[in-house]
Amino acid sequence: MVVTNRQAVVRARAEARLGGSLDSLESPLTVFASPAWRGIEADIWLARRGDRSEIYKHYHTDISHYVDPAAAIEAAKRAGDIGVGPRILQSWDEDGLFAMEYLGIGWRAGGLHDSANTAVRRGIVAGKKALQAGPKLSRDADIFSEIRAAYTACISYKASLPKNMTAFLGFAEKAEQAMSQLTIERVPCHRDGNTANIMVGTEDAVRLVDYDLAANADPYEDIGCHLTELFDCEPEARDGFVEWTGFFEEGLFQRAMVYGVLDDLRWGLIAFAMAASSPRTTLEFAKYACWRMMRFEIASQSSVAGDRLRRLA
Repeated sequence: MVVTNRQAVVRARAEARLGGSLDSLESPLTVFASPAWRGIEADIWLARRGDRSEIYKHYHTDISHYVDPAAAIEAAKRAGDIGVGPRILQSWDEDGLFAMEYLGIGWRAGGLHDSANTAVRRGIVAGKKALQAGPKLSRDADIFSEIRAAYTACISYKASLPKNMTAFLGFAEKAEQAMSQLTIERVPCHRDGNTANIMVGTEDAVRLVDYDLAANADPYEDIGCHLTELFDCEPEARDGFVEWTGFFEEGLFQRAMVYGVLDDLRWGLIAFAMAASSPRTTLEFAKYACWRMMRFEIASQSSVAGDRLRRLA
């Protein structure tokens, strides 16, 4: 077996923590960029020695244009402290590495099929709302700045972009102008609707993982990312909004939906930048980018999109 330098770093940290040579160090996650974005930001390792097992997450360096590992580790610690995510056992910010509890047998990564499970959906919502109710994180963020940063990275890396990017960015600019008229209270947010970033346990217990974009932000961004991921059709998304908030208000629903639409643009641009710059050329970044951009185009370049902007509150 070939041992990489990255793997050697993780092994050294794990052996120091667990008190000697490991019985095993394996990566239990299949990494792919398409059809879903899974395991891209970091290597995941399961270290075992005797009756002790720990998970190690080691960030890659090619994601620096959209992830701040130190801020992500801070958010993961916060989530672990309040029981929303796995407990963080130790971190080495200089290495972009941290150790967290191994949830154990009976836990699995989530998937889109979990969107049909009411108990799991409620667990996701409860976890994200608990994070939002906690103390502020050290980092503030907004989706508009991230879209601009991702687009700048695409230009810098000479990424191949859709011909209608001007129209795409125009929708983001109109959305930002509409949002600028609102009073927004920023709270700690997960900011990731990907169902692969939840762990589901026995009796439908839920833990949130992957805090790579977590920051103080508009809580309706969290709702919008959740609705876009879990519900294909608007009537179901409206029910999902009520499931989260306990009430329905048209303007707030449209605000959440605009964030959900913009999430596709954000991730499409991130993936195009990765396709143009990452040394991990076996991963289908461009394919994922095209899928997110296709959905964004359908949702943003229509009269319905204009109605959302006029009605958001």
